[in-house]
Amino acid sequence: MVDALLEILGKHVLSDDASRELARYPALRRDSREAGPDDAGVPPVQYLRSKADGLLVKLSDEGEILAVFLMSEGKDGFSQFRGGLPARLSFSSTPAEALKALGAPGYSKPAGKVGSFAHGELLRFDRPGYSVHFQFRSDRGGIELVSAMTARCVPGRTQSQSTG
Repeated sequence: MVDALLEILGKHVLSDDASRELARYPALRRDSREAGPDDAGVPPVQYLRSKADGLLVKLSDEGEILAVFLMSEGKDGFSQFRGGLPARLSFSSTPAEALKALGAPGYSKPAGKVGSFAHGELLRFDRPGYSVHFQFRSDRGGIELVSAMTARCVPGRTQSQSTG
């Protein structure tokens, strides 16, 4: 199930493949973020959001699927995504399990604090055309968020980078 979501990254939301896959989540609703005063020159962001399915899809202004976010239970008010995660991981998986399943990450950031905000470990695995990020809970209690995005949307990554 998650593989099909990864395969629609970079495709137009109305393409046959994307339409077929997104139809599996009938609660998805379009949600636009209005540009604020500090967003001059930043294109508007469009989302397809289903809190019940634990799924958020980011679209370009032209309708290209830029990113897919799979939420854990309670993340930003979402229910937990019920489909499978990449590499047969689960929301209870640890960073060590992700490393064992996916190999060396293209980027990693250890758990830490920014001011009073504690964040868990972040691992990014680069694949041809896209990257998958695993954000772990700060208490080491599993995965908080899985995001996949087109390579050109990943800060610090070029499209030619790949680890597998």
